[in-house]
Amino acid sequence: MTKVVLDAVGGDYAPKECVAGVALALQRGFARADQLILTGPHELVAAALRDQAVALDGLTIVDAPDTLVEGDTPTDAMRKKPRNSIAVGVQEVKEGRAGAFVSAGSTGTVVAAATLGLGCLEGIRRPAIGAIIHGEKHPFLVLDVGANPQPKAHHLAQYALMGSAYYGGTFGIKEPKVGLLNIGSEELKGTPLVREARALMKQLPINFHGNVEGLEVFTGDCHVVVSDGFTGNVLLKVSEGVAEYVLRITFGLMQRAAIEPAKIGQVKKEIMPRVDFSEYGGALLLGVQGIVTICHGRSHAPAFANAIRFALRAMDAEVNKHIVEAVRASAMPQSEPNA
Repeated sequence: MTKVVLDAVGGDYAPKECVAGVALALQRGFARADQLILTGPHELVAAALRDQAVALDGLTIVDAPDTLVEGDTPTDAMRKKPRNSIAVGVQEVKEGRAGAFVSAGSTGTVVAAATLGLGCLEGIRRPAIGAIIHGEKHPFLVLDVGANPQPKAHHLAQYALMGSAYYGGTFGIKEPKVGLLNIGSEELKGTPLVREARALMKQLPINFHGNVEGLEVFTGDCHVVVSDGFTGNVLLKVSEGVAEYVLRITFGLMQRAAIEPAKIGQVKKEIMPRVDFSEYGGALLLGVQGIVTICHGRSHAPAFANAIRFALRAMDAEVNKHIVEAVRASAMPQSEPNA
């Protein structure tokens, strides 16, 4: 199934930027109109499409009249507002009318709805959010960046398997190098959780690099960096903040140094695709049935367009098939006590 569902009312600037992202995806040839399904209050979404001069021909709008607000917890969303745009979008995937779901709504709600609504892949106990970041030598994948802040060691080992399978299938790298985020490269460094996870990863059929320190993350030593969801989320957001800070300072100093605007523009053109989170659109929720992409809450049109593109690519790359095959080929048990 090659259809993508977009939560048209998820995100800080919805529905305007979501719908603008649809227009951009269509304009750039990332997707056809008949491949897109939008969820949200029908009239609100239809009006936003008209405002963006997007033809309704071919597009499908599925009414989701229950509106989520900032204070709604995942439990509130599922129990008190069951016809919200996230739940309805996940249901479209569950019932086979689409293969992927994209949302910039509440991360917790998306994770909960997808985990409960779609279920985990064979052999996977907890899903992980995997974010692609541009490194010095190549893009690298960090997982988990927020789905599970308190994992167990076997969850981290499964993240390593999923990350290796996803990266290899997406970027064509036969044996991507996998590292475990830690405070030092020595084998005995880290918390008991990290040390136990490292021991498990050494036994897996992956190209395991060992521990990775924060200083090494961006240099390109590893294609996949495994972390608990709390630490990974901090890494992601600090990286975004530092990148934006350095760019503001750098371009400000270039202007003060009277560097020609054209040259500054050329530098921006070269560097922005490497540091802008919208380049990949969002992060995949790995480990659930179907393709689920979680976008940044402050996403604008380019991020939504790219999220649609990468969701379609993930389906074409049969990401979940590769993950299941990797789990089956591993020596890890298929079920864990108190998983």
